[in-house]
Amino acid sequence: MAKSTSSNVQQQIDSSEKVAQQFLSNADEYFRSDVKLVTSDYECLNQMNTTALDKYNQMNRKLQHVNNSIRTMNDTNSTKMLSTYTQLNEIEDAMSNLESTIMKLDAYSRSLETQVKKYEKTLATNRTTSPIKDS
Repeated sequence: MAKSTSSNVQQQIDSSEKVAQQFLSNADEYFRSDVKLVTSDYECLNQMNTTALDKYNQMNRKLQHVNNSIRTMNDTNSTKMLSTYTQLNEIEDAMSNLESTIMKLDAYSRSLETQVKKYEKTLATNRTTSPIKDS
């Protein structure tokens, strides 16, 4: 019976070794597939980050171009607006001078009108008081 017990023990050891080896093999496959999955996720994330970085760089270049265009437009418009502002100020000064001249002309014209009325009155008075010559 010792031989059959020894044989049973050996079979159990062999069976245990097979189970242990199968367990280790399965665990190895599981861990390898888990590592592959993590590696695959990392590679996918890395590709997504690279793609996002490329897109942000493209957007940055476009925004820099737009910013430069806006600066150029602002500079051009500022120059034009300053020129227009200067012209408007010159026109305003000319209008003020014109208004002043018109007021002076109006005052002078009233003065002349007063003098003409005095002259006409003097003439009318002289006609009525001067003797009329009969022919």
